[in-house]
Amino acid sequence: MEGGILMPVSDHMRIEQLEQIASKFRRAIEMVPESSRPVSFEYFPNGSCGDSSLLLGAHFVDLEIAGFEYISGERGCQSEGTWTSHAWLERNGCVIDITADQFSDAPSPVIVADPSPWHYQFERNGAKPSDFRMWNGMGVDFLKPMYSAIKEILEEQSGGMSS
Repeated sequence: MEGGILMPVSDHMRIEQLEQIASKFRRAIEMVPESSRPVSFEYFPNGSCGDSSLLLGAHFVDLEIAGFEYISGERGCQSEGTWTSHAWLERNGCVIDITADQFSDAPSPVIVADPSPWHYQFERNGAKPSDFRMWNGMGVDFLKPMYSAIKEILEEQSGGMSS
């Protein structure tokens, strides 16, 4: 992405900064009144990984943190009833996952790791743009009000400066 900041994720301080941003973003999602959330957030974090990742991706774009992609993956076997899917953001091996706690074996609710061994168990389905606003015609416009609500909460928490 042109014009964005490509933070060196190998730097420990940068990982901590990304974790702080991701954790604040997750708390803001949790603060949006349930009656104002899209149906995909009804059981947050369960079933909300894809939409949460796309919202966080938009936030990173707004903060000029470049290079993260939306990754989806799956694990298990459908015939055995163990199949599940998941989504997160990733850049050059650095994983940011704000809904990992929907899985009982996740190491923590929010994962920011470079690399994340836990995510290796998912067979990846490919990378896509991390910002829902780039998914024109893909049925994600319903995320706009949720994103506005999250941004408002973040701005209130930071005294008018979102991050």
